[in-house]
Amino acid sequence: MTVFAFTFYLFAVTTVTGGLMTVVSRNPVHSVLWLILAFLSSAGLFVTLGAEFVAMLLIIVYVGAVAVLFLFVVMMLDVDFAELKAEMTKYLPLALLIGVVIMMQL
Repeated sequence: MTVFAFTFYLFAVTTVTGGLMTVVSRNPVHSVLWLILAFLSSAGLFVTLGAEFVAMLLIIVYVGAVAVLFLFVVMMLDVDFAELKAEMTKYLPLALLIGVVIMMQL
């Protein structure tokens, strides 16, 4: 395995893991931090492909501005997560039905 292939697979696995953990994470602050990891890993993928300008643009625009803005907004909001989870349980059967229908279509 070459160094290029190893770095590509490392960044690819890190990007997919960061994206998955962004969606799965229960704490919104942790979710934003996983999103930053996914952005940085995809910038690493661009560097390995030879698109350094796009990688630096991704870091400056998305990580430097958008993700930090998300992080500040999430940290400044005082959201009661126990109340949100209690409201979510009453919509769970409908969500499962929609999920099953989408999986059958795929």
